Amino acid sequence: MTKIIFEGWEVGMRKIPFTKLLNQKAGLSLLEAKKIKDRLVDNNEIIEIEIKEELLAKEILEEALKLKVKGRLSY
Repeated sequence: MTKIIFEGWEVGMRKIPFTKLLNQKAGLSLLEAKKIKDRLVDNNEIIEIEIKEELLAKEILEEALKLKVKGRLSY
């Protein structure tokens, strides 16, 4: 199991596409994905999600980085 750790965001973060990414690729419900986005943006919390497949985790992180979300993988 691979963890994605979202550590923050940059100015210009694309919030809606990030929420959709979590919903569609990470398998989170839309409500869960929105809550994670809100906690990251509003509270500057560090968020950790677990992904079963390492390749999928890398893909999600790559896309999140393009959307100006700061993050890293943890094994």
